Amino acid sequence: MSQLAFLSAHEADAPSVSPLRHVESDVFADVSALGKLEVRGDLETLTDEAIVIGPRRALVVTGGDVRETRDRLIRQGFRVYDQTAALAALEIDDERLLRRLTELDLEALPAAGAIARGVPAVIERRGDGRFRVFVAQELGHYVAEVIADLAVGLRS
Repeated sequence: MSQLAFLSAHEADAPSVSPLRHVESDVFADVSALGKLEVRGDLETLTDEAIVIGPRRALVVTGGDVRETRDRLIRQGFRVYDQTAALAALEIDDERLLRRLTELDLEALPAAGAIARGVPAVIERRGDGRFRVFVAQELGHYVAEVIADLAVGLRS
């Protein structure tokens, strides 16, 4: 099996550049630099904390470099895809704002669904009224601007 090292920011030792870098707001924290792995296989045997995103598919989020976790999961028999550069991630600590962004039941999180009028996302509850939202990096800037605009409307 070959690996496409250039697709992984950690493997290529490339500097991390956030897709949200041009959106200024105090409403969300940009956590796009977190390591993100899509794991496929028998999730019953997965011991890592994971967000189930489909049948036999989960998202494992790490604090940074994914290589050690990726290699361990591959040795355990999972198919693993580095999504670190593919997904933008935001943390929001306003439940009222999140309710305006999605029709998902916030009591049933984590879940995959739509945010900001149809953008596919994975949303998880982090505790203390905080939520983490993952979207495709090419839509991250748009979602961040929608969140910032909605927050201004809620404050008015």
